[in-house]
Amino acid sequence: MQTTPFLLLISVLVCSVQPFRLIPSGKSFVANRNSLSKSLPAQPGTIATEEPQTRLPRDYRSFTFRNKYKINYDVSCAGSDKPPILLIHGFGGSINHFRYNEPVLTDAGYNVVRVDLLGFGASDKPPPSGDLEYNMELFAEVSKELIDHVEAETEVVEGRKWIVGGNSIGGLTSLMVARELEERCRGVVLFNASGGMTSFRYEELPLLARPILWLLQNVILKQFGNGFWNNFKQPENVEQILKSQVYANNNTNVDDELLSIILDPSYDEGAREVFLAVFGGEPGPTPEEVLKDLGNNVKILALWGTGDLWTPLEKGLHPGSKFGEMINQEKGVEYKLVRLPGAGHCPMDEVPDQCHEALLPWLKDLK
Repeated sequence: MQTTPFLLLISVLVCSVQPFRLIPSGKSFVANRNSLSKSLPAQPGTIATEEPQTRLPRDYRSFTFRNKYKINYDVSCAGSDKPPILLIHGFGGSINHFRYNEPVLTDAGYNVVRVDLLGFGASDKPPPSGDLEYNMELFAEVSKELIDHVEAETEVVEGRKWIVGGNSIGGLTSLMVARELEERCRGVVLFNASGGMTSFRYEELPLLARPILWLLQNVILKQFGNGFWNNFKQPENVEQILKSQVYANNNTNVDDELLSIILDPSYDEGAREVFLAVFGGEPGPTPEEVLKDLGNNVKILALWGTGDLWTPLEKGLHPGSKFGEMINQEKGVEYKLVRLPGAGHCPMDEVPDQCHEALLPWLKDLK
């Protein structure tokens, strides 16, 4: 089954056997590549204080969403006539999770746009309210409006058909954006894709498992959300989850830069409320539902790690190996699956070279 929320909850609860270790909210965890042992706390309860030598920026450009929310995004213009590419991060990610992909794609002549979804990265993090619900439809709306904004502001991409790519919930968002763009979208790239936002659907679960989901959403998150959040964002806990589950077969790129990418936004105002809202929110449409609606000769490339524990390729409720059976071939939709042996949930960062070996020729062949 799609195990993202369950595994994440269990992981944090296991870490929670120790007393909660709080880091002052005014301090941001900072780190630089290749100095993980220096920047992480040496012992439980201590706080890393060493300043980094290098660090990726968080703030790039911005546009205003719904006339009030700042959305952080970046545009790397190669100045060519190739299709523009929008990259959408997953749950807990940000623009910089595509740190290895943007330079390669730009060097290959593509105009690359990366976005921090509302509630993530350096974008605003407003609390959920009557007119703002964190769900998949919101993420698709942000992404679609960004495309409209970039087209209006950047002549080099005006009138071009887009390629939309994403990881995890960013993958599902990419499919939804492609559905909205219709003839303006040429292709979709899935770096693994989730079956929903982060939650299960009651109707998909066995009867005995449904009370567990209810307990998670209505008791654990509501009653113990603060402690859950504070423990989740401890550097040592995040590192443990990344190494044991997310990058389970190749920890090379689980460095202090990655921890900074994930942890720095957690100290922004509103980050806790967004995290809990997304974690306990509605799952949204299934990928199968969206795939059936795609048309206009859209080509889909799925780069899927075979070792992904959170959105398994072969098993579960929405396995990527079955996505090709859901497309509407009569509308010219094509689905190509590339299995990345042993790679985990974030292949674009864990095994970027393998992703590029499959991605660049596919992009070149798009007509």
